Amino acid sequence: MARLAGKVAVVTGGGSGIGRAAARIFAREGAKVVVAEIDRALGASSAAEAGADALFVHTDVTDEASVQALMRATVEKFGRVDVLFNCAGGSVKDDKRVADVDMAIWDHTIGLDLKGPFLCCRHAVPIMVGQGGGVIVNVSSIVALRGNFVAHVYTTAKGGVISFTRALAGAYSRKGIRANAICPGVIMTDRVKARIEMTADRPNAGGLEVGGRYPFGTGEAEDIANVALFLASDESRMVNGAVIPADGGMSAY
Repeated sequence: MARLAGKVAVVTGGGSGIGRAAARIFAREGAKVVVAEIDRALGASSAAEAGADALFVHTDVTDEASVQALMRATVEKFGRVDVLFNCAGGSVKDDKRVADVDMAIWDHTIGLDLKGPFLCCRHAVPIMVGQGGGVIVNVSSIVALRGNFVAHVYTTAKGGVISFTRALAGAYSRKGIRANAICPGVIMTDRVKARIEMTADRPNAGGLEVGGRYPFGTGEAEDIANVALFLASDESRMVNGAVIPADGGMSAY
């Protein structure tokens, strides 16, 4: 049996990268998928790729009215929200140390990477409570687990995602809702490829030479989407409030 058969999954940032891979894999595993994406072309193509049961909803996760419209469209189309995969987010090139960063970077990054998941949960949780349960999977980052990255705003936002995830797990477990966070390492999406430095044909992220000390240190979008699939499925029913590194060991040694 498909691992998400009968479930409705909302994937934010579902037009590209990890979100797009998740939309495709969730649909393959039987879910009805809602692709929430700010880029209309990417969102529509991702939904088409995910199949006939997929729905694209143009969404700005930093805007509460837009998020409300997303959840409303999902319930109108499919009747419920079983899985919320908060994947929309990302860092910006000019993120720096606290004393050097422009505060405009703070407003943008906190809005996208922390306020976005907060708003999506704010409007998905009541639906999940009303139907008797659901699953939330939030995307944090390796930067929240180590202290040697210079992108201090992104680090702050992703650290907040971890604390928020644990708070969700504690507050709503008795309502049948599980919440977990994934901390990806260096995932070779098109955006990351365009940003990271290369040293001897190996990516160098945050001063960590990946491929030398960390032979499992780079992954593909599907690698993280598969972790999200496990957390979204009933196979992980004993996993709640967990923070799962998917970073090839970079947070361990």
